[in-house]
Amino acid sequence: MINNDIKNQNKFRYAAAAVFSLSALMPEYFAPVLAVVCFIKALNARVKSGAKYTPGSVATSVAIFMAWMLIGAIYSRYRLSAFVSIGLWLLMFTGFYLTSELTDTKKKMRDIFFCGCITSGTAGLIGIIQIIFFHLNGPFADIIKRFFNPFWHFLDVLISKLVVLLPGFIVSSMSRTKFLVFPTRACSTFSNPLFFAAFEVMMLPFTAYCFLYGSSKKRRIAGFICFLLTLGGVASSYSRGPYIYAAAVVVILLLFGGKKARYIGGMSIAGLGVIAFFARGTIKRILSIDMSEVSVNTRYRIWQAVFVMAKRHPIFGMGTGFNNVRQALHGEFGIMQPHAHNIIFEILLENGVIGVVIFALIFVGLLVNFYRLYRMRGEPRTFAITLFASIAGFFLCGMTDCLFYGLKPLQYMMLVLGLSQAAFKLYLGDNELDIWKSVWISIKKLAARAKKPDAGSE
Repeated sequence: MINNDIKNQNKFRYAAAAVFSLSALMPEYFAPVLAVVCFIKALNARVKSGAKYTPGSVATSVAIFMAWMLIGAIYSRYRLSAFVSIGLWLLMFTGFYLTSELTDTKKKMRDIFFCGCITSGTAGLIGIIQIIFFHLNGPFADIIKRFFNPFWHFLDVLISKLVVLLPGFIVSSMSRTKFLVFPTRACSTFSNPLFFAAFEVMMLPFTAYCFLYGSSKKRRIAGFICFLLTLGGVASSYSRGPYIYAAAVVVILLLFGGKKARYIGGMSIAGLGVIAFFARGTIKRILSIDMSEVSVNTRYRIWQAVFVMAKRHPIFGMGTGFNNVRQALHGEFGIMQPHAHNIIFEILLENGVIGVVIFALIFVGLLVNFYRLYRMRGEPRTFAITLFASIAGFFLCGMTDCLFYGLKPLQYMMLVLGLSQAAFKLYLGDNELDIWKSVWISIKKLAARAKKPDAGSE
């Protein structure tokens, strides 16, 4: 009986890899469905096997943050928006479960890294092709540009027509009822170029890992190609922020050290040189940031408004849900934007200082355990650098855009967090659960050291 249960569970051992590789290439409204179906089947297999579930430090931290979001829904002015936000996080948490629980061997971890590498390269290639289409001329050029950018635009049109069938109170809470079109910037398979660029920045470390540490020559060649295609994807988004954040991720990847760092450095310089040539307009925009420019000025106005609103609700925030921030920006400040264009500012406005602190603790826990893996050297170190660089890429992209607003960016944040949890379990075992105890002991030691000079002077 036990053997049959184990076989039943093993049927879904590729579910995490499937979600990690296919979600980015699917339409945003279908990608979460794949994760939920795989989650239900994998969870059912685990229940039948009788295996005990241990959430781990990352899962616990994320769960605490979602619990605080639920409390924020109680005093939110827009309850529907609040529960949509909470539902979105719960939906994406299914991906966290898949990668954290099903990635139970080092081989599976390497395989998922490779899946991310191939997916990123594919998305980057689609983005590059979209930009090539942009430069086409001819009688059908305009149709091609609009039909294939975003890649799923023809489905988006059908979905937007179905919106009229929804109840009025749901439609009124939506920021828009039609999908946007970006004919001059690549979106690849995402709904806008910023989400696409953020994904490519997050996946860049996985392509570097496969190029440097691939288990076979074919994987290393694929990693090399996908690394360049991913940089090309970032370039084709024509988004200044991700250009800078991709460079920051490359700097983190230099922690691989030795020849590996030189390979990454050389490839990145060559790739950034190509970007500088083909995206000269964007590079000029980076080098000559002007407050009168629309995107810069809009963010400046939004962030000014954020500080005004945060002073009114500093501790608990205005309540969970994008609609609280959106309606305040629209009605009070005349800024027609849907969010704070910064994940920390968005959390501050919705869930207050407490929410920001809880969210920050997720990353504090990650940093402590990444450092533990880094000190082990060998494969644990390479896993730690790769995953840390990916999460850093997400966080950096979130400084100039609210990535929680997109289904797939949030989904990939959860997937990478789940991979991090899996890596901690593989190499740290039960010790990773003692992370907050370790943090507290470290604080006490620092406090004791700070008191020693005083004691000696007496």
